[in-house]
Amino acid sequence: MHISLLNGVSGAIPLSHRGLAYGDGLFETLLADQHGPHFLGPHLDRLSAGTHRLGMAWSSAQRLALRGQLTALCAHLDAPHLIKVMLLRSNPGRGYDFDPLLQQTDVLVQCSPYHRPDWAAQGASVALSETHVSVNSTLAGMKHLNRLDSVLARQSARRQGVDEVLMATDSGSIVEASSANLFFFRHGYWSTPPVDQAGVAGVIRQQLLTRFPDIQISALAVDELDQVDAAFLSNSLMGLVPIESLMARPLPRHADIHLFHSELAQTC
Repeated sequence: MHISLLNGVSGAIPLSHRGLAYGDGLFETLLADQHGPHFLGPHLDRLSAGTHRLGMAWSSAQRLALRGQLTALCAHLDAPHLIKVMLLRSNPGRGYDFDPLLQQTDVLVQCSPYHRPDWAAQGASVALSETHVSVNSTLAGMKHLNRLDSVLARQSARRQGVDEVLMATDSGSIVEASSANLFFFRHGYWSTPPVDQAGVAGVIRQQLLTRFPDIQISALAVDELDQVDAAFLSNSLMGLVPIESLMARPLPRHADIHLFHSELAQTC
């Protein structure tokens, strides 16, 4: 099933929209089936937090309407689907400036079949991206529409012939993969890099940090990758993906990954 809805009805954004011109907005990507969108509450929480940080017009009534719309969509699904939700700032006129009193928020919802890539089940081969992640504490953590870092990083993965690439800052701190968060096992414990200066605070990442408080938020430098004993990637579509090869070095699949997966499956 392929659906595209703009503010609840079939449609698309106009070519002059500032969301298209400037990437002025936020998005969420959800896995959905006939039981509903997975982790819908946390996704809506992240959207609401992002609208507050960006000063976008977004009310509790709009959030409630979006929840109902997404839930209703899933009633007709007979297979896994991807739902993408975009909140786009709309404002009269052109240019970067906007009037806070005149702005509105357009809601674009797209729904299409989802097929998990084969490598996600087999385990990922991962290298280091030649593209650095942009550091900006004002935008860090949010899933905003400015994703050029990831676009270029995906091409780095293609050139290197790997499934995914890790992205680091200019100073050499690993932040995330091009489309996933990173968890790594080192010195006897699990950690994930901080995302307070760059990167996306993923929904699955937050679920794991909440449910497994022993997981630490710890920095990982590029020159420390050879100290990693096991690792996995996480995002809302693929779930947890073990890293089978890191910088051409084989990694074992840690038993804890199955434990993490089982806990998430019970709560999505």
